[in-house]
Amino acid sequence: MGAFYVQSPPIVYEKIYKGSTERTPIVFVLSPGADPQSEVQRLVDDMGIGSSKFSFLALGQGMESKAKEMIERGSIRGHWVMLQNCHLLVKWLKTMEAIIENLQKPDKAFRLWLTTEPTDDFPLGILQKSLKVVTEPPDGLGANIRQQYTRLTPEQLEESEREEFKALIYVLAFFHASI
Repeated sequence: MGAFYVQSPPIVYEKIYKGSTERTPIVFVLSPGADPQSEVQRLVDDMGIGSSKFSFLALGQGMESKAKEMIERGSIRGHWVMLQNCHLLVKWLKTMEAIIENLQKPDKAFRLWLTTEPTDDFPLGILQKSLKVVTEPPDGLGANIRQQYTRLTPEQLEESEREEFKALIYVLAFFHASI
């Protein structure tokens, strides 16, 4: 019997959001080259949340107090907060776990989005309470093209009356998948 490979389904950010709560962080475990920030930004736009209610921060040395402030302020005001590169501040992640635990009645609209490369040092307490999303690059040209199409709605594909529009979309998806 031969081995087989099952392609993971594309990430649907609306479903991730619907499965989350104000007390459920969303943790993206990243593969090389993956960056969900633009897709989360698109979700913010699609849901009409507004860019003023979405803030993100790339973590690094000296960003601990800014991240703490963003989590606390976001939980009170019902904003979305994305902290990227959590693996770069593994020593601070235990503190972040305590900050999340101590949030008093976070607003129902609050969402905490976290990105990290795989690390054994990520606090188990956060992972147990989180929705975990593993990003994997599509395997092969066809899967990559399909992933590009999952980002488009049928309405967007019918937006233009020009015959060439759909062919141009395919060529762009093919080009993107190739590079």
